Amino acid sequence: MPSPALEGIRVLDLSESASGAWCTRMLADFGARVLMVEPPGGHPLRAEAPFDGEARSIPAQVFLANKESIVLDVASPDGRAAALALGARCDIVVSSFAPGRLAELRLTFDAFRSPSLVMTHVTPYGMTGPLANERGNELTVAARSGWASINGDAANAPLRPWGHQVAMCTGAAAYAATLGANVHRDSHPGEGQEVDVAQLDVMVSTFAPALLRGQYTGAAGKRRESADLLAGPVPVADGHFALTISRAHFWRDAMYTLGLPDLAEDPRWEASWYRQQHKDEYVDRVQQAMRGWAKSDLFEELAARRVVAGPVLTMEELRANEHLNARGYWTEAGGEPFPGPPYRMSGTPWAVHNPIPAPGAHGEGWDA
Repeated sequence: MPSPALEGIRVLDLSESASGAWCTRMLADFGARVLMVEPPGGHPLRAEAPFDGEARSIPAQVFLANKESIVLDVASPDGRAAALALGARCDIVVSSFAPGRLAELRLTFDAFRSPSLVMTHVTPYGMTGPLANERGNELTVAARSGWASINGDAANAPLRPWGHQVAMCTGAAAYAATLGANVHRDSHPGEGQEVDVAQLDVMVSTFAPALLRGQYTGAAGKRRESADLLAGPVPVADGHFALTISRAHFWRDAMYTLGLPDLAEDPRWEASWYRQQHKDEYVDRVQQAMRGWAKSDLFEELAARRVVAGPVLTMEELRANEHLNARGYWTEAGGEPFPGPPYRMSGTPWAVHNPIPAPGAHGEGWDA
């Protein structure tokens, strides 16, 4: 079997957040050896619902897989000394402590006394600035980043991204930044550095198109007025369906498929801008025609005509999805189905080799 891409890289995970956990989970997935330092009560994710039939946190099973575990009270002198000793033997340290707390614990970058160390900080608001020591979570970062202002329907309250999307976006950014710092250190021996990754910065960056549009036009981003054909998935016979009709040939072929030849043949509707401005003249007819279709049948018909479209899949349908199964997306961890790789590398593959460890399973004798 090929060697993993990050084989030989040693990581000490001091983070207690989902963002930090996702960063180190990705490092572990590609072969780094990650030792997770858990507080005496266990990683906070272990207490997060929902739970499986054995009372184990499902989020923890995802975020903490592929790692080894040691329990340390880093606020105690012995725990701090053990963490510093372990970090000094690692290539990378990942922390989620705010700068003030990190200084209190005396676990700063300088405290590790390793000039070649890469230390990645994954925090809500970063290691500098007026908010650096403030607490934050998925909800507050979605609000402060502007994401909530454009997410959801205008008739209802703003929405934050569902689940752990802020954490996963931030963790992925931290993973990439950490690898960049690691590559630099490899080509410039002895030149370690600190990597500062803020959830707020990441989410503002992913919000950038709407942000720049607002700056250039002077108009604030708006949440959608209604869930019509042009704004999002609409009802069909057995669920919901998203239909893209941005191009003239998409429009024509979709309208023929739906049994609306007059709309397909009318040259007025070939221009996307015209369809946007005059949608009230056809949206109800098109959506009514779509209601008579099962989503899988409509997708097959449109796909045969190369019209971009997609059924809204439920969790059960996603697990059984033919395309994902054909790509071998699903894997197993501890004998259970597990989400697969976010991307693929032909020579140095991704792998889940260990399910979530028990707290402290690898003890203080971990050989880094």
